[in-house]
Amino acid sequence: MNYTGNTDPRDAACPGTLKLYDILTRGKMGMTPLGVWANRPMKGSNPPRLSVHATGRAMDVGYKADREKWAHDFADWLSKNYEALGIEEIHDYSFGEWGRGFRCSRKELGGKAGWKTWTATDNGGSGSGSGLWLHLEISPRMAKDPGNLIAAAWKQLNASDPPPQP
Repeated sequence: MNYTGNTDPRDAACPGTLKLYDILTRGKMGMTPLGVWANRPMKGSNPPRLSVHATGRAMDVGYKADREKWAHDFADWLSKNYEALGIEEIHDYSFGEWGRGFRCSRKELGGKAGWKTWTATDNGGSGSGSGLWLHLEISPRMAKDPGNLIAAAWKQLNASDPPPQP
């Protein structure tokens, strides 16, 4: 899987993206809906670059402070299952001092998937690791599907349930 980035802007959220967002915010996951589509520049980009939110394939989902450890475990679970869910990128803003980011293909890992712990000068644009939300980006294939692929993948992965909630 290769990282798509912001190369495919749209004028609305994609149906597959909305399906995953719904699973995370309305089901037993109980995450807080923070937004999907937005035609805006990437926060912290200089010069300004288009946010992946403008592609309709990105979402932000929040959680309460008392669920922070669970959220890190859940982000790990998502990264472990990134291929099945079509996840290209995860930002875990409250991890450590500056947060961390997962990408489906990292140059520094020889094109393999992996996490990168952020620093004060190399981070996801949210400042120090204080944001209680995850940012997820999914592949065009999963995003543009009416939600059937996401629903089927989620159902299949429930055999390896995500970390239990506190």
